[in-house]
Amino acid sequence: MLSLNYDRKNDILYLGFADKSNSYGDEIEDGFVVMRDIITEKVTGFTIFDFSEKYKDNKLSDLSFPVAIDFDRDVISRIRM
Repeated sequence: MLSLNYDRKNDILYLGFADKSNSYGDEIEDGFVVMRDIITEKVTGFTIFDFSEKYKDNKLSDLSFPVAIDFDRDVISRIRM
């Protein structure tokens, strides 16, 4: 199940795929943080800074996501930018 939270004021998108309470984050590209479980190293989510700018400029396809996500279907329709 995909959970998401969009902070409009700061333009930050938080995506979760699993329980993130035991996770740490690594910024693998500018403004793109991958959250991983501290024990299993499984990807638990992402944090994307300047999300609307990256989306409108079609820069999300340039990011190296370790899991597949369809932003139009899974995110944009839910956050109503």
